[in-house]
Amino acid sequence: MEKKNNAFNEFIKPILVLVAICFVVTFALSFIYGVTSPIIEKNSAEAAAETRSVLLESSEGKFDVYDGDLYTDAENKITVTECYVAQNGSGMVVTSKSNSYGGDLIAMIGIDKDGAITAVQVTEASDTPGVGSKAQLPDHLDQYKGLSELTNVQVKKDTSVNAVTGASVSSGAVHRCVYGALEQYKMMGGIK
Repeated sequence: MEKKNNAFNEFIKPILVLVAICFVVTFALSFIYGVTSPIIEKNSAEAAAETRSVLLESSEGKFDVYDGDLYTDAENKITVTECYVAQNGSGMVVTSKSNSYGGDLIAMIGIDKDGAITAVQVTEASDTPGVGSKAQLPDHLDQYKGLSELTNVQVKKDTSVNAVTGASVSSGAVHRCVYGALEQYKMMGGIK
């Protein structure tokens, strides 16, 4: 009898305790996720709205979601995920994603009513800090301001902008995002 009790204490009891701990932790995490998820989504939506207002200042911060077709280029791995058109007709802000060194790079691009880029901001990237992240700095992104066309989908073949030395993959991802935004503008036939 003592041998059975010893086996229970040595093997079965620790397993039961671990299973109970796993259930309690899982329940706690799911509860916390349920409470924080709506808050995170609300904060993300507010941050995106604020970024749109900065990228297209003439919009007065009022946008409508474009619900038509969004540009996709599977060969060059470009996907436009969102498009917002300013209610006053001053332009649009496009969210585009492309693959980069550390995974997907997501950028928001402001385009005025005439099809010229007003600003570019990288909103999500996992590229190497200090190397790939140089392509996300204003020095690099500002060269897109005022452009209404890119000569090539590949940054190294485009004569209108320069890639960041040592960060060609990240520069290429930013470039493809901007390219996709301009293609979205063209696909929509401009701002109406």
